[in-house]
Amino acid sequence: MIQNEHQYKVTKGEIDKLQQVIDKLLEQQNIPPSQLAAMQNSFQTQIDRMQMEIQAYDDLKAGKVEITMGAIEDLPKVLIQKRIGLGMTQKELAAKLGIKEQMVQRYEASSYESIGFQRLTEVWNALSASIPNVTVT
Repeated sequence: MIQNEHQYKVTKGEIDKLQQVIDKLLEQQNIPPSQLAAMQNSFQTQIDRMQMEIQAYDDLKAGKVEITMGAIEDLPKVLIQKRIGLGMTQKELAAKLGIKEQMVQRYEASSYESIGFQRLTEVWNALSASIPNVTVT
């Protein structure tokens, strides 16, 4: 999942590079057609996956995605999606928490694994996240 503008730009750049590789492959005369098709398909699959990640990020930023949490394990993803959906950068979240941007980057890169409960509560409150409906069975 793309988590910030830097990753967004890098992903777009990677798509461009892969497309250039495909274009150069298609110019090759010495590659058997079946091998060429397999290579092209492999690169295109990577491009398609990255384009889906870009679309998901764009949709989050545009508020087109309903953010839901089905289980507690979804909490890290929900926090990241909520931040993106609010149009808040990692730097802005860090400022609200009174920490450095790199710390928020680490939290999100590790899916908040190393975060304590107190800090998790602060992140939740900084994002003004509401508690989703929870069904206990």
